[in-house]
Parts: sequence; structure tokens; C-alpha cells
Amino acid sequence: MKVSGITRSILFKWVPAAFVVASIAGCPNPMAVKDDVNSQFFDIRPGSQLILHQDVSIPSGRSHASFQHGKVVNGLDNYAVGCVLDVRDLGPGSVSAGTFTIKRAESSQEWVSRPNIMKFYRVMYLRSDSQPQVLRLTCQDWDGPLLGDDISVPEIREALGGIFSFEFAQ
Repeated sequence: MKVSGITRSILFKWVPAAFVVASIAGCPNPMAVKDDVNSQFFDIRPGSQLILHQDVSIPSGRSHASFQHGKVVNGLDNYAVGCVLDVRDLGPGSVSAGTFTIKRAESSQEWVSRPNIMKFYRVMYLRSDSQPQVLRLTCQDWDGPLLGDDISVPEIREALGGIFSFEFAQ
């Protein structure tokens, strides 16, 4: 089939542009996604608060406490979202109930075993004038590179249960 010059111009200029416009129109607004607390891309801003509602023990010989499915646990099941609260010194010790300011938060991933397993994690760097030994909260999950996602706030909340809560800065 022979195509005229005008038809060719329409096909090669306007049809690709229509696809671009259609694809952009179907995408969520990136800023809305970063502001939606249920999105895996939610931006935990500096100045947000992490509130610990009960004292937590740091076991002997460790520098962290682990949380999964709303409980303090001895070790994490790496294939479900779990969190680790890191402190500066080895236990035994404890972290008292209180409020921690999130200085910064970041999400990332790294290979555990190429090409099958990646660790997806979100780290919140913490500050407290009354408990300067508390360093950070890291929440993580292992999954396949094409199956895993960034760790979301709802997943973190499920891992921490009622032990912690958040107050997010605007």
C-alpha cells in the first residue's frame, strides 16, 4: 500500500506524539505519589518524628533490637518486612520510650545473591538529645529483583505494630 506525503507526515509526527501524551496522562503525578503515605515512594521528610511507645531491650552482645509483625524478635525472617533499631554500643542495654527526630531517610536496594535475591530497604537516621546512642531504624525485605519494591510506610507500620508510631513533617 502506497502512503501519500501528507499521510506519512501524520503517521511519523503525530502518532508518536499521541502515544507520549496518552502515556503521560495515564501516569500518576510524581509529587502526589511522594506525598501519599501509602505509596512506596512516600518521602519521609527531615523533621518527622518516630515515637517509641515502650522501652526496648538490647540483648547482650548486640547493638540492635529487631521488630517484625508488631513484635520484638530475636532475628528477622528476611522474606517479610522487618526493622532493626541500631544503637551505638553493644548490649545488654535498653532504649527508653521517647520521641526521635528523623534527620534524613533514604530508600535503596542491593544485591544479596546475584541474580536472584535483592535486599530492598529504607533507612531513617535518628536523633534524640536524651538518647544519643540511638542511631537509625532500618526496615528491609528480600525479594527477586523484578518482584521486590521499595519498603512502604504501611509495611513499616505492620512490622513495628504498636511499638512505634510516626508523625510526618509537612
